[in-house]
Amino acid sequence: MIARVSGELAEVGPGSVVVMAGGIGYQLFIGESLLNRLPDLGSPVDFYTKQVVRENEIAMYGFTGAGERRLFELLLSVSGLGPRLALALVGAVGEESVVAAVLANDWKVLTRAHGVGAKLAQRVCMELHDKVREESLLGHISRPGPSAAEDVIEALIALGHRRPEAERAALAAVAEAGGDDPSTLIPLALKHASR
Repeated sequence: MIARVSGELAEVGPGSVVVMAGGIGYQLFIGESLLNRLPDLGSPVDFYTKQVVRENEIAMYGFTGAGERRLFELLLSVSGLGPRLALALVGAVGEESVVAAVLANDWKVLTRAHGVGAKLAQRVCMELHDKVREESLLGHISRPGPSAAEDVIEALIALGHRRPEAERAALAAVAEAGGDDPSTLIPLALKHASR
């Protein structure tokens, strides 16, 4: 199993790159956000990889870090979710936002990824909630904006909300906003808390 590829960026295609390493060109399928941040051809690159062997295909997927790769592996465990959709989730929604959405059971955030509908997004939240919570606590995948979320939680508690309700609303706000600015997150969290 190939876990990491470091080398020279040789080609960029739609949804994939070729990395030359040790005289071998490795084709890696990568997410949309990573594709938009690639350096120039000939530049050194380093990808964490996951090789997926299927009945009619062997493919390798590339990620910027071990957390993204682990989240991809968790997504592959969801019934009905193949590697292309898992990559779309990691690449289009982002590791931190996927984690926050699953923890907050905010499946609508997951539908931002092309090809992920409401039923599949709900299944992802339902099947991965406990696994994602455990993996984020162990540090294997990112925790959603802990400092920003904590600020939002404290603000909601100060406004009279109970901690569990405040935590759920803060995680949903982080997932929806995809950022960590408290001035953006607090109004979103208040909206989620009032549901």
